[in-house]
Amino acid sequence: MLTEVLMLLGVVGLLVLLLLGSYRRRSSGAAVKVTIWVAYTSSYPLVNYTLGLMQSSPYNNDLFSVWALCLFLILGSVDSLSAYSLQDNENWKRFYFQEFIMSSWVVLLISYGGHPNFQYLLWVMYAIIVIKCSVRVASLRLATGRNISDKGMVDYMSCEHELCPDEDPDPVTMRGYRYVIGGDGKWRMVAMAPEFELKYDVDKLLTVDKGCQGSLLRGDGDNIGRLKDVCLSMALSNMLNRRFAGLELAESNLGKTHDFLFHGLLHGDNCFERAFRVIEEKLAFVHDFFYTKYYAIYSGHHLSVLLSFSMIPFCSWLAYKLFRHFQTPNDELKLVFPAHNRNYDALITFVLVVGIAWCKVALISNYVVRDSWKSREWVAKSIGCITGLKFFRSWEDKLVQYTLLQNCNFKPINILHRVTFSLVDKTKNGRKKDAPIKLSMAVKRAVMEALKSSNGELTNGVTSLQANGVLQKLSWSYTNHATTTHTILAWHIATTLCEAHDPMHQPSEEEQHRTETATNRHVASSLSRYCAYLVAFAPELLPDHCFISESTFDSLIIETQTLLEKVKTLQQRCEILKEVGAMPDINNNRRFRLTISGAQLGNQLIHEITSPRLRWKVMSNFWAEMMMYIAP
Repeated sequence: MLTEVLMLLGVVGLLVLLLLGSYRRRSSGAAVKVTIWVAYTSSYPLVNYTLGLMQSSPYNNDLFSVWALCLFLILGSVDSLSAYSLQDNENWKRFYFQEFIMSSWVVLLISYGGHPNFQYLLWVMYAIIVIKCSVRVASLRLATGRNISDKGMVDYMSCEHELCPDEDPDPVTMRGYRYVIGGDGKWRMVAMAPEFELKYDVDKLLTVDKGCQGSLLRGDGDNIGRLKDVCLSMALSNMLNRRFAGLELAESNLGKTHDFLFHGLLHGDNCFERAFRVIEEKLAFVHDFFYTKYYAIYSGHHLSVLLSFSMIPFCSWLAYKLFRHFQTPNDELKLVFPAHNRNYDALITFVLVVGIAWCKVALISNYVVRDSWKSREWVAKSIGCITGLKFFRSWEDKLVQYTLLQNCNFKPINILHRVTFSLVDKTKNGRKKDAPIKLSMAVKRAVMEALKSSNGELTNGVTSLQANGVLQKLSWSYTNHATTTHTILAWHIATTLCEAHDPMHQPSEEEQHRTETATNRHVASSLSRYCAYLVAFAPELLPDHCFISESTFDSLIIETQTLLEKVKTLQQRCEILKEVGAMPDINNNRRFRLTISGAQLGNQLIHEITSPRLRWKVMSNFWAEMMMYIAP
């Protein structure tokens, strides 16, 4: 009975990894992440212990071999996940060794416990699973960033602009932009001292200019444009992967790269929506490169896809033989209910095997969505329809929010941290997230406008303050702060004070100005709370060292808790801070230095920029520029 229960738990874990594995980057919910982590982490001990029970069982059940084979699938064949964290990629040898041990157990169970009626099927399926498990090993090795093709890519991109020196690149049509989409495994060694460079066979490379001008993506329709952008996202993801690997980005300093961004990607009326779509897909490809098997399949392990299709008839035939022909002998253990001699073992196995076949189809479908540069027209049209569905969005499309003055007095109990003996991370004081909000088009437009107006020269808000004519008044708000973290927190406090001071609608304003003010208010408050969230929950994403950001925020929590200890509502806290910030001798009190700095900035924004329209425009532009400045 215990073996049966563990088997069912294995099936549940398999389905969790399949259904939630590709959904992980589309959800920021803690429940989803914890569920995936539990299923991923427990898979090895669960399979190991269950196989041990089967091997040591005093009963000779022929279905053990089938169940062992199905458990083997959990370890590396069915689920799209190849790794849960980046550290898993570095430990690919440990996974390889574990796979070898588990496969040895399965070989023993099939050899000595498989029924003659279906043993040959088990061997065929075992061979397929072993080959597919090797794809997971390959994906882990690729994600380590120590591959010979990475060096070849660097050498290729260092001379890419010299392939056709007389050609005038066009950032709109992508003519002359030979950024690699695929075929990057086709390299050859040129053994000529002293460089010994790795050079690609250019004719076998699929590049952006070829993809955008070929017959597959010829035209200007919306679906065609989206498919071109997917190819562009794939090429840009290769650049980001090289950056993560610490390799040189030779193309980053070229003039045509600047033109591609500011005159190509940010060209046209709908450039903001398109730019975000390209970035989203690029980050999705990067995520899949590090955490899934899709890149390994695409880059050369196409046999895995064919094997997935081949598993369907084998699984169906095995399920048929089990359900119609196999009967549990009387001298063997009936694992579920022995009454009326019903074959519940075969029924459970039938459901299990059919479920695995369905899992294979789902995995293949997900892969086809990614492989959007096939040569058949109907495939391209199908992918164009699929990419337009909201269900297949690359990310959650939401902004996580945090308001310091609202949550500064939050004191977690941390019961799970104590009960699990520190397995669950401890939540620190003041760290309570607000509800995430939808990433609006207004926020996207504001951020892209900040990037476009910067022309590549990003600052921590100086340019926006100067453009709005308030640089001289507010220059102290960034020169007096030691780090970017200090600037973010001071401006976040000031933005919260302005929100509390200004009503949502200004009755004295005209309708057009009222709409503009409301939009700028939404952009400023959304980005302010998101940047505060980065400081509180993801300091490693900020330009400052994560220890500096974390310690600064911890000190600020102590400041605000001391200053606002008995104040309950957000409105009351804002009123007290405005009063404290207006005190003439407050600069002498170093206990609340950063809190008071934010209060003084808020008072200055309220009293010296009396027009709500201009005030929120200043804050909206500042936060949009800051968002681009801190982007990793």
